Amino acid sequence: MAIVRWNPAREQWSELRRMQEEMDRVFRSFLNTDEQWKGATALFPALNLSTDEKSVTLRCELPGVAPDKVDLSITKDTLTLKGERDVAKPLGEVSYHRRERRGGTFNRTVTLPFEVEPEKARASFKNGILEVSVERAQRTMPRQITIKTT
Repeated sequence: MAIVRWNPAREQWSELRRMQEEMDRVFRSFLNTDEQWKGATALFPALNLSTDEKSVTLRCELPGVAPDKVDLSITKDTLTLKGERDVAKPLGEVSYHRRERRGGTFNRTVTLPFEVEPEKARASFKNGILEVSVERAQRTMPRQITIKTT
């Protein structure tokens, strides 16, 4: 029988490794099923949200989506993007070797960092990129306060 010296630091890291392997297993099983695409609206479409002092700009990738199949709505501090992406279905019986393009409906809701003026929104769609710019609500603009000395 071999005598092994107990090292608490080694035991601590082995437990973390075990937890990481278990989490990897859970995510692998989740990501390897077609069922994941039913609730995967957070994965599509990819978007960037940027702000400056006066406005917020959203740039969203919508490859293969017709502009007339996109519904955009804005409230005080929420932007909602809904739509549908059609993927051509193959004719006849096929066997996929790789299937990464998904079709169907999508729905993304983004909370904006400040309230905006929805009636002043501007949207354009070019080369599969949707760009939306909205002005910041006047009442939420930072105000400079002068300090008086006495």
